[in-house]
Amino acid sequence: MDASHRARFGLGCCGWAEGGLNLADEIKPRRAERVQLRADIDFRRAGDHRYRVNILDFSPEGCRMELPVNVEPGDTIWISLPGLESIQAAVCWVKDWNVGVEFSRPLYPSVFDLVRERMRAAE
Repeated sequence: MDASHRARFGLGCCGWAEGGLNLADEIKPRRAERVQLRADIDFRRAGDHRYRVNILDFSPEGCRMELPVNVEPGDTIWISLPGLESIQAAVCWVKDWNVGVEFSRPLYPSVFDLVRERMRAAE
């Protein structure tokens, strides 16, 4: 669901509706297959320093990570993937120290494949 559709239906990032109900899992299936992997990437919040974090799975639309700091659904964060500039993302869900994020712009398939191979080589 793109930003115009989310706004039309009163949804925030990742399909979150006002009041915290996550409609994304109820309305639509995943748009892309997740790739399971374990690699270190850089993560930061606005006004904070970088943290080295574990990425657990990855798709062109987002990823799941383990974080050492607390974040909330809707927070804007930035991650650095191998060979790319920092990517802006929105926190979609939080469970314990795991978070799911949606990239502000999906990665092109060829860029996704390149990053995936670089992260797998680093495992």
